[in-house]
Amino acid sequence: MRGAATAPRRRARRVPLHVTLGVLCIWSVLPFLWTVQTSVKFTRDVLSREPVLWGYETTANAYRAFWLGDDDINMWGVFAYVVAAGLIAAVLGLVGKRMRHGWPWYCGAGIVLLVAMWRFPRIWETNDEYDFLVNSIVVTVLTMLISLSIGLLAGYGLARYSGISGAVILIVALGFRALPRSAFVLPYFFGATWIDDWLESSGVGTFDFPLIDVPFIDRLQLLDTRLVLVLALVAVNQPFTIWMFRSFFLDVPKELEEAAMMDGATRLQAFRRVIIPVMWPAIIATGLFTMLLAYNEFLFVRVLAPTEWTLPVAIVSLTGGESSRTITEAAAAAVSITLPIVIVIILFQKHLVKGLGAGAVKG
Repeated sequence: MRGAATAPRRRARRVPLHVTLGVLCIWSVLPFLWTVQTSVKFTRDVLSREPVLWGYETTANAYRAFWLGDDDINMWGVFAYVVAAGLIAAVLGLVGKRMRHGWPWYCGAGIVLLVAMWRFPRIWETNDEYDFLVNSIVVTVLTMLISLSIGLLAGYGLARYSGISGAVILIVALGFRALPRSAFVLPYFFGATWIDDWLESSGVGTFDFPLIDVPFIDRLQLLDTRLVLVLALVAVNQPFTIWMFRSFFLDVPKELEEAAMMDGATRLQAFRRVIIPVMWPAIIATGLFTMLLAYNEFLFVRVLAPTEWTLPVAIVSLTGGESSRTITEAAAAAVSITLPIVIVIILFQKHLVKGLGAGAVKG
């Protein structure tokens, strides 16, 4: 009877906690919901003195103006194209998740998305912002792949090596990570400028292709390219991935790889076939954080790539415009850049929580 009587009291004590959490959730989600509303409103409703929260007429003009170059394009067709490509990729991903060897299905999902992005500007006339989206995806994917590859090997070595040099490397990496971004952007800018000047003066930077026309590499340069962005972001993000993977590797028993090596496997084979499968949640968690860093980067892109922008820089250029029309376009751009990240986080939520939990448990 006492236990039954105390149960309502416990629930009553949790009410303030639940109310507080609910208020915090609403406070966190409200700016995004406001942005979604702004992106589908007409300019007259956005500039109204009193906020128009309901009963307004919706429109896709902001999305059309931001992404497409033709005002007569039917946005329902564009929406159906995007949804169809996403559903096909999602189905292939779900099938691969249920298969024992799912990588062909995952590759198929990636190919579907790549073909859809390649065909999109050939079906509809697009603005420069679509090229900025491609830049964001290329820079993010390359940064994530390179950072994870280096971080896995470095984290594994530092977790298995307990010498003084390993501690020095970790301290230096931590200090490098603690420095502000502004301390790196100018050295990278001057370094890229010096390399471009040297390539141009030495004649290496300019060359001709007699058999094929490749206009996008007719001049070899570093500044204002995706390559310099990837190199800079990898360098800045690498200490984070090393520390994360070292923490995860410390939780993996050494007996796993030792048993594989006793069965005849080399250390590299044991690492690839035994340790990596155990580390998948940690790899996904670290990869998501790396993706967020590269996808939302602004300072490095603005300085190192004056014309090869990514979407965050394009959005800021809209918010600084004098025309009232840019308000709805900026909102549409913000929603467009946020939705892919939200979808990725939802798809890998289980692995993200498992990876962070694994890194927090110390035996």
